[in-house]
Parts: sequence; structure tokens; C-alpha cells
Amino acid sequence: MAVDSPNTARAATSSDQLLAFVQYLRGKKIPVSPADTLDAIEVAELVGYRDRSLLKNGLAAALAKSRHELTVFEAAFDDYFQPAPERPPAGGQTDGQPDGSSTDAPDQATQTDPATQNEDLLEGLRGNALFDALDSQDESALSVAIETAAAEAKVEEISLFTQRGQYVRKILDALGDEALREAAIEFEQSEPAAFEAVQALREQLRERVRDRVERAYLIHASAATEDLLDESLSKLKLGNVDHSQMARLKRLMDRMARKLAARHGRRRRRYRRGKLHVGETVRRAIPTDGIPFHPRWRKIERKRPQIMAICDVSGSVAAYAKFLLMFLYALQDVLPRTRSFAFSAALGEVSDLFAKLPVEEAIERVNLKYGGATDYGRALQDFSELALAEVNSATTVIVLGDARNNQADPRLDLLAEIKARARQLIWLNPESTRLWGTGDSEMLLVKRHCHLAKECNNLNQLERIIDKLLSDKR
Repeated sequence: MAVDSPNTARAATSSDQLLAFVQYLRGKKIPVSPADTLDAIEVAELVGYRDRSLLKNGLAAALAKSRHELTVFEAAFDDYFQPAPERPPAGGQTDGQPDGSSTDAPDQATQTDPATQNEDLLEGLRGNALFDALDSQDESALSVAIETAAAEAKVEEISLFTQRGQYVRKILDALGDEALREAAIEFEQSEPAAFEAVQALREQLRERVRDRVERAYLIHASAATEDLLDESLSKLKLGNVDHSQMARLKRLMDRMARKLAARHGRRRRRYRRGKLHVGETVRRAIPTDGIPFHPRWRKIERKRPQIMAICDVSGSVAAYAKFLLMFLYALQDVLPRTRSFAFSAALGEVSDLFAKLPVEEAIERVNLKYGGATDYGRALQDFSELALAEVNSATTVIVLGDARNNQADPRLDLLAEIKARARQLIWLNPESTRLWGTGDSEMLLVKRHCHLAKECNNLNQLERIIDKLLSDKR
């Protein structure tokens, strides 16, 4: 493949690199909008790419919007726009031996210069654009050629660490390395010095291409890997989450909560015009001798739901209760009226713990206080005595439990009364629906007394249910 002129291709290459860098930032969880991207392109056009420090400061002003984002941006910029390594000049000269002379070899002037011999042997490669760019160390031409070949090889599709060698080979083929490879094979047996010279140039090229592929993996695959890990974790049963995954799970939960808050948080008080408010209209008409110039209407206020969460914290479902409560309390901006109750046998309200303590600590205390053998009948009886009178048409009751009651009476009559009073009664069961009604499970009977009964054992399912709850306008 011929190497394009750097003057004609450099601008396009720089723009492609900048767009790839924006994608890299997104992989680092820095939100960059299309408008931000256009600002970054304009900044790059103004300051240029020669002054690395000036470019870094300009892009930071356009893309980093907080101290945290600035810290991440600076590290990402240094990783992505790594300075080109210094390469030895053609001919292998070093600072210690200028002009190829040495005081230790007085008879060297009488010897034939190997470089001259190599020049004669390599004359056949002259005119090959790739060889000429490598031999003259033309950094601009090589950079443009590698970017063009990378685009042709679709290096942005790399997704696995083990694919690096495959993409290195594709880019080398697109660059035209085959001609250099054939020359090396021809010189290998007959002309060792020429073979070494060609191999040195090929190794320089391979090193550059490896760097380009690894940068592509860093940009594309690492971001895709993070997304894949998040997606896998969001589908993993919460009861199977390992302690080492807790930090990632909490970040994922916070991100879901922010998304729901952004979607539903703007819905403050919304009114729908109802019937004519006769009394208010007449009062407003007194100054106009009873003529109703300003009719008043009865307003139907759409309020946020009041949530009462009743969580089984016995050993079989304690982990699921923990995450439900964490998720609900992460949504306090849109669910400020949340009351929490915990039970295994006896039930008690634990809202005050969540008001005073961090969510994780409050959950630990709840598990210690209310853990034990399960008795849904007693728990529903305690709830009826504590809070049933406060359940009304604005209340959504969420019960989290597996409905396994150790053959005791589940008091379905109390569940039916809660359903009759509440706006919604939602039962979330972490067990698969295939297990409902097996053994001591009362779930098939329980679901008849609920507005909604769903399997819920991972974050995706929990997010969908809470989203539906917040969207419900009944």
C-alpha cells in the first residue's frame, strides 16, 4: 500500500484521532456530548497539534467539567497522546561514535563501509513508499500511513486482548510489508548484512503498529469490556454477588438511580383540570356582581407515591432485601416518602435507622435485629397493627420475600386487606417463577392478592419495576 502524502492526509488523521480520544474519554466515564465534541474539534483547529501542552489545556477546558473529570482527563490524555519515542538515526550511529569513527580501530578507514554495501543491495527497494519512509525516518508519513492502514483493517472493532496479533498482521499487510518480507527472505542466506538492515526496519514498523493496536484496544475494547462487565453484573443474581464485586455493583446501582431520578425527578406537582369549583368561582365573582369572569376549577393533584417496603431479611433472601433497600434509598429525590419494615418472624419499622445511618450500616443492623426463621403470618399481623391504618390510595406497598412460610398460616386475609386499601401491592420474589408453589412456597396463593407479583433477583429487573412504579399514573 502506498503511503499518502502527509500534507493531504494529516488533517483527516488528526480529526480521527481526536474523535477516537473522545470515545476513549467516554469509556473512562467522562460524559462528552456531541456539542462538547464539536467544541473540542474547534479548540484543536485553533491551537493545533504541535504544542502538546497547549492542546491538553485547550481540550481540558472544553471536555472536563469538574475536578474529578479533570483528573481523569489528564491521565487519559497522557495515556492516549503518548510522545513518540526517540528513535536512533538511520545507519545505527550513536552519540559515543559520531561519523562512524573510533580510536580503537585505526585500520577501519581501509575497510569497506558495510553501510555502503547495504545501500547497493537495497537499491532495488528504492521507490517503495513504505521503505523510503522507514529508511528516512519520516515520522509524519509513517504516522499517516499507519492511521490509514488501521482504518482499512477496521482496528476499532478489536474487542479481545488476544486479537492484538491478528490486527497487527492486518495493518502490516495493508501497509505493504509483504515487499519488505520478500526482500528479507531473499537476503537471509546470501547477504546477512542487508538482511539485518531490512529486518531492523521491519521491527521498527512492527513496534509502531503494535503501539497503534494496543492504543485501539485501550480505547475501544477496554470501554466495551467495562460495559460488558456492567451488563453481566446487572443480570447476575444479587444473592451471588461476591464481596469483590460490591464496589462495581454500587457504582452501577448509583448510575441506575441517577438515570431514574433524571427521568422522573422533574415531575413535581402536576395538575389536571377537573370539574368546576362552584364555591370558589362564586367567591371570585363577588367583586363583579356575580358575573364569573374568572371561573375556578377543581384540581386533581398527581402526587409522588408513598412507598412502604416490607422486606424479609431471613437468610434465604437477606441479600436481595439489602439491595432493594439500597436502591430505594438511592432514589430519595424522587421517593422521599419511603418507610421501611423488616421481618423474619416479628416485624418492625426500620425507617429511623436509614434516616440516621448510612444505608450499608443501617442494613447490617436490620439484619442483626430481625434475622431468623420466617413467619409471614406474624409479620403481616405486626404490619397491620403498626401501619395498616396509614395505607391509602396514595400508598404503594412493596413486599420482598420468597413466600416460603415453613408450613405456617400466611394470613392471606391480611394481605387482601392491604391490597384493598393500597394504590398498589407489589410482591417481589427473588426465586424463579418455576419454583413458585413448590415445597412450602405459598406464592401461587399470594399472587392472587397482589396487583403485581414479579420475579426479581437482579438489578435489571429491579430497575424496570421501580421505573414502572414511578411512571404509573393511576
